[in-house]
Amino acid sequence: MDGTATTPAKLTAMHAAHRELGAEFIYRDGWKLPARYSSTDEEVSRAIEVGGVFDISPIGKLSFQGADVLTDLPRALALPESLAVGRAIRYPSPTASEDSRESVTVAALTYDQAMVLTSPGSRDSVAAALQDLLEGYAHMIDMTSGWAGIGALGPQVGDALARIVEIDLDPDVLTDGACAQAKAAEVHSLIVRGDVSAHYACQLYVTRDYGEYVWEALLHAGKGIGVGAIGIEAFERISGDSPGIPW
Repeated sequence: MDGTATTPAKLTAMHAAHRELGAEFIYRDGWKLPARYSSTDEEVSRAIEVGGVFDISPIGKLSFQGADVLTDLPRALALPESLAVGRAIRYPSPTASEDSRESVTVAALTYDQAMVLTSPGSRDSVAAALQDLLEGYAHMIDMTSGWAGIGALGPQVGDALARIVEIDLDPDVLTDGACAQAKAAEVHSLIVRGDVSAHYACQLYVTRDYGEYVWEALLHAGKGIGVGAIGIEAFERISGDSPGIPW
């Protein structure tokens, strides 16, 4: 949804930080998000040439636990293969129509836990569909509001992330479609590599109470190399309909 909100909007954990950076806000899917901090053209150039950090907290985050969840989820999504721990695979959404490109990302965290990431607008429908399909097989918890999400895109964001994340983020190690649990700025996090329109990109998820802290830590880490905050408009212009971050 664009324009002004007709109902009270949800605020992300980084809302105060966005205001301090001078963000202009936009309303999308019930959330108030930073549209831009400067100009969208400048932010697109910065992200492509150096790197940009942006708020992806509205992405749906559905946690599934069960003894056979790594085979049950692909079955529910009508795909034959099972998941491997440490992989984040993009699948067609269980609620997508034949002519829709709507998809979800399934990140296999452990042998009995997986996270399903959805676009902000499809979270409720995907949650309902998967809960019906997996009833009796896996337990679902909607963690969307409880977890903050930070996106990082561009050639230098790996260097910025490496300054706060404890694992090796080399593109040949954390490959496109990989996921890992690790500390970011000493905070437990889920990291998903999902390149966007051929640009290196990662998603970082932490509990909401640490969202602003990790956001500021990443921006501080990237300041010396030119990585800065970008708004949703710049990200959407870069991503288009590309696979990667489920927006």
